[in-house]
Amino acid sequence: MTRDDARLSLVASYCDAGQCVDAISAIEELVRDEPANAELYHQLGICYGGACKPHNLVSIPVSLSYLQRAVALIDIGGPPLLRAKYLDSLGNAYLQSRCPAAAIPHLSEAAELYAALGLAEDWAREQYNLGNAFCDVPESDAPQKWQIAVEHYRRALTVRTKERDPVRHAATVQNLGTAYRELPDGNRESNIRTAIACYSRAMRIYHRHNFPAQHAALHNNLGNAYLCLPGSTDATRRNIRRALLHFARALEIRTRTRRPCDYAATQFNRGQAYVKQAELDPGTGFDEAACCLREAEEGFLVCRDSEHAAAAHAELAKLENFMRQDRI
Repeated sequence: MTRDDARLSLVASYCDAGQCVDAISAIEELVRDEPANAELYHQLGICYGGACKPHNLVSIPVSLSYLQRAVALIDIGGPPLLRAKYLDSLGNAYLQSRCPAAAIPHLSEAAELYAALGLAEDWAREQYNLGNAFCDVPESDAPQKWQIAVEHYRRALTVRTKERDPVRHAATVQNLGTAYRELPDGNRESNIRTAIACYSRAMRIYHRHNFPAQHAALHNNLGNAYLCLPGSTDATRRNIRRALLHFARALEIRTRTRRPCDYAATQFNRGQAYVKQAELDPGTGFDEAACCLREAEEGFLVCRDSEHAAAAHAELAKLENFMRQDRI
């Protein structure tokens, strides 16, 4: 075994053991000797992105710079499988850094390469990632974002069937439901009912005991869907009760101590349900809404989510002002 082979073997052992900090040090030493080795830059990008596990050197900007270098070294004429792999990593790093618009062209090219290579499961993964990216882009950049997301998730589901890959099927169906819930085009009631059907399909796979976090998220999503469902006054009352039931089930898992951030999100949604109940039946729901919004704000602050904490605070202030005026 040559010296370089020994060093590569050492890097592999660090990566396999999840020892990212040691792997980074070893790979950076190799890069000094092989500055044109794309795979080394790719591995550094993966390690700095914390893909193996969280560590104190995680830096998404550094990860992006290394992944960009890897893609540049494997240009359009390079080995297609290798280029697709690097594009996939770069696209996901952009998603991780909350830059979905930057991720889309890389994920799209990776999807095209995987399709040309006949790698259906890899192609489906890119379709799923593209659906997620379009869900996250600002509407000003992509007015048809939700319809495009629906199309990508549906493409992914042609491969990610319940029989072939039940867990990834459930994840894709769940996100498809959210895209339908937000879809502004077409019949609003039909879209929401499609979303509810998607969440219910995913629930058959995401059982509480095996997938508690996903199970709770589905109840939270179902609560939001029922709150959005248009209908008569009596139908809206029934849907609010359904929503509150789903939020309560979500909170059985999303507790304040175990999952404070998820707890805050569901309490915020639950507060919105009580506000809607109070609008239909004055004198009911206000105190419950205020309690939920207050706990949501506290939870978001614990999670250092200042944006959502401010939103909960604003909703609470508006509600308390209305309650004071109503009691004068």
